[in-house]
Amino acid sequence: MALQDIDHIFFVMLENRSFDHMLGYLSLDETARPMAVDGLRSAKAWRDSFANRGDGTLYPVNRLSAARKAKIDDPPHGKAAIAQQIETAPVGPGPTRMGGFVQSYIDSRTKAVDPKTGLPKPKPKPKRPGDVMGYYDAEALPAFDVFARNFCVCDRWFTPLPLGTQANRLMAMGGESKIIDNVGFGDFPDQDLVYSWLDRQKIAWRSYTWGGFVPFFTLMKRYRGRIAQSLVKDGEFRRYSRFQKHWQNMAEPFPSVVFIEPEYSDGPGFRPNDDHPPTGVAGGQALLADIYNVLIGNPARWAKTLMIVTYDEHGGFFDHVPAHDLPTMAGGVLFATTGPRVPALLVSPHVGRGQVYSEPLDHTSFLQLLSDRFAGSAAYSKAVSDRQKHLKGRIAGALGPARSGAAARPPLALIETKAFHSPVHEWLANKPRVRAPGTPNGVALDLAVRALFEENPRLAAHPDLGEMAAYVATTRPPRLETADHIET
Repeated sequence: MALQDIDHIFFVMLENRSFDHMLGYLSLDETARPMAVDGLRSAKAWRDSFANRGDGTLYPVNRLSAARKAKIDDPPHGKAAIAQQIETAPVGPGPTRMGGFVQSYIDSRTKAVDPKTGLPKPKPKPKRPGDVMGYYDAEALPAFDVFARNFCVCDRWFTPLPLGTQANRLMAMGGESKIIDNVGFGDFPDQDLVYSWLDRQKIAWRSYTWGGFVPFFTLMKRYRGRIAQSLVKDGEFRRYSRFQKHWQNMAEPFPSVVFIEPEYSDGPGFRPNDDHPPTGVAGGQALLADIYNVLIGNPARWAKTLMIVTYDEHGGFFDHVPAHDLPTMAGGVLFATTGPRVPALLVSPHVGRGQVYSEPLDHTSFLQLLSDRFAGSAAYSKAVSDRQKHLKGRIAGALGPARSGAAARPPLALIETKAFHSPVHEWLANKPRVRAPGTPNGVALDLAVRALFEENPRLAAHPDLGEMAAYVATTRPPRLETADHIET
């Protein structure tokens, strides 16, 4: 069975892009060697039917140039905005949903509210409202293009909830969410995460964080002490800069489950590469290429590896496939559907070249995979098992076509990373940012970093944590400047 041939499962979750925005180009007629994914269509009638209205103007699907230096202002992706995006009808005829992306983008600026006073605080209308209808192609996404054509695209991977970052990351890492809106002040409510499940199952795991800051779940107090101890004693939470050395060292065992986190735009940091607007997509592509190049650099381990790449949520960008009907209770509220589709790729010698897997999946499918592979007949949790009855698809099912010898095929060549270092990719030219943005997530992560150092004073003296210690010592916490992503 192909699943039992997998010894190492990697999970890489980036931020805030939809499937059509990042992988929809694969099905276009003008794409070299189009693939049979449920993505965008070249036909004018198709594009006209999905055009969105925004203040009376029609905005069709449009290509975004990789060379364009202008950044995309962060589109809205809170509860109310997503409901508008997925429940509004586009121009039609035909589609009855997924037509409110442009208007929600405009409304998030022109109907903004001051979070401190609750009074209107409008912002200028977006300069390019049609950006949320835009898509990138292989020119901007060289790593994705390699992955899609040589491994497996999942074109029915949905974000679990029609909500923002925090609730969906909790679903991905725990199968449930006790919150709806992004927490801006204070910690996450305590709940079980996959880290604890892996501990109970006695499955070795590790988390690598790119850059100088901390993993996302520093936001949960239960794990902060362990994160602090790991940073100084090489525990489960480690710096990405050490990943290659650990992977290459065959004299030491390597864990079965590995999480790799980018540096987040919506938080404190120096050079984010998570794809969260206004950060461009070049940094994320470079990160993925680097991970892949490290993985194939050890052919013996690569032969038994599966890397899952996906996004926490769609970030307010257009996708034409309606959200999947799946009732979910989160934060005491019942949601009838998932959120929109997000990009998802399975990168492994155990999948077919150019394979497309179209059974419904969501972030909890990753947790189901861990149960399938390492826990035998034991369910991950009741909540995860209940979701699978609605989703039908399983990641393990995508591994089936590769059983007949695919595991033996040699690794591809390294992905050439010089292309990612062109001056047109503004992320490399940015001066290091040393303060978190005034968004709820940015404020929450900033406060979590400060709490980490306050609760563990010895961290300030550790040589690997100098940048973070300097940040805590020399900056003030950001003020909450927007309520865009905490809509109720």
